[in-house]
Amino acid sequence: MGKTHFTLNRRVNLAFVVVWGLGASLLVILARPRPVLTVVIGAASGLVAGLLQRSSVRASLHLFAQAQSARAVRRAFMSNVQGKLAIALMWVTAFTLVGVGFASSGVSLFAFGAGYFSFMFLREITTFSVIRAIEQGARDSQHAF
Repeated sequence: MGKTHFTLNRRVNLAFVVVWGLGASLLVILARPRPVLTVVIGAASGLVAGLLQRSSVRASLHLFAQAQSARAVRRAFMSNVQGKLAIALMWVTAFTLVGVGFASSGVSLFAFGAGYFSFMFLREITTFSVIRAIEQGARDSQHAF
């Protein structure tokens, strides 16, 4: 068996946490007026999506440990209700942020971006702890043969 998909690695996820966090902070600092509503929507949805994804990974750990492509990661998420809800929530949040961002005063792209980066930041932080289980599952399956 080959290596798991690069997005299922703790170092990569730590880099994602830093990038999303810095991006959200920068957009909030630059945006006038402050995009409070989009950040709250993004952060709250990101927390819920992260909890759903963490539950999805625990429910289908073997599929995530075997995933070697983005398509296989998506297939693992779609293998259970929690993963399907997490993906649906991501889309609903993105469309909501576009609508709220463009309806707000100020720079709409900054408002949308701050909300989306907040979503991704909270989602990554919430799911970070389960990445170790995926890595362990991948190591265990490699030594099984």
